[in-house]
Amino acid sequence: MSLFNRQPRPIPTRDKDPASLRDDRLFIIACDDTYAPAQYFSFFRLTRVKIHVIPTPHDGSSVAQYVLQRLLAYGFEEDDERWMLLDTDHVIQGTHLRGFLQALREAADQGVKVALSKPCFELWLLLHHVDEAAVAALGNAAEVESALRRILGEYNKTNLKEEHYPPATVRQACERAERLDLTVEGGEIPNGNTSRVYQLLSAIASKSLPSQLPVELHGLLSK
Repeated sequence: MSLFNRQPRPIPTRDKDPASLRDDRLFIIACDDTYAPAQYFSFFRLTRVKIHVIPTPHDGSSVAQYVLQRLLAYGFEEDDERWMLLDTDHVIQGTHLRGFLQALREAADQGVKVALSKPCFELWLLLHHVDEAAVAALGNAAEVESALRRILGEYNKTNLKEEHYPPATVRQACERAERLDLTVEGGEIPNGNTSRVYQLLSAIASKSLPSQLPVELHGLLSK
């Protein structure tokens, strides 16, 4: 795969405002989903940070080991961050668990960070609209998607609507997800519903200047 298009890094000088300098910090995100995460992260238009999502192709495998392989095959530079977005629905039971844990260990060995969602990425989307108590008892991905449809009046993972996820709701999702995650036991394999996408958002914001973030996200994600 070719490296994501990058702008040359400028050399800072004292007579230039750091906020005006171009940067090409890159977040490379591989996910086990074909549609939703790529659309969601396209809604973030940051001038300092670039976000490139590697979705699972239509003819590809969403198994964690293959998601990691696609990420490791993608060119990167020292300042880039590599992340995996993984769902736990159906993959932390029975014979699937061993391979899932092996992928997590290999990711850690390779410096790849992981943002798990249990049961699915849609839980993160739902946290834009309801508090953490409302998602704790949802049993599986189908129930989470059904809840999204009730709240939004529609949900189609192939056609996310940007107006459903404005910056103010992103802030709420991060706050709710962090509170929820603090209540969940189990470590890298959470026992209860959670979404750690807030950790990825925090990392992205930490590489952005405050002037380049929506005002609703000031003082939250970059803390």
